[in-house]
Amino acid sequence: MTSLLAPLLLAATAVIQALGRYEYHQHGITVVGQMIFPIFFAVLAVFLARRGVRGAFGTAHLAVLAAGAVLFVLSLVGWNGTVPQLYPSVGIYYAAFALLAIQAALRIAGTPRSLREDASAEGPARRD
Repeated sequence: MTSLLAPLLLAATAVIQALGRYEYHQHGITVVGQMIFPIFFAVLAVFLARRGVRGAFGTAHLAVLAAGAVLFVLSLVGWNGTVPQLYPSVGIYYAAFALLAIQAALRIAGTPRSLREDASAEGPARRD
């Protein structure tokens, strides 16, 4: 269950940073794109986590979770105004997005292949 926390933290970090950047460039379509893609990758990673092999790439998922927690805390520190350079930060946004893409790629790699071997053993489907 802890592996499901990483994509949610990373998506929240990216969305918080995207909303902060809206104040500076005032371009709605850019902000929507910056919010939709992290949410899409997070939903993809959560969906594939339910279908994947349990424990596949466990160490890598733990590292992504730790990095996601650090980025989320940095975003909150910047959001509260303690360190204004951290909110909005392009670097934190793209780091969160890159980690989210890595998380989704790890989930795809950990998903078992379809049962092609069983289907090929039975022979090709015949049309009569």
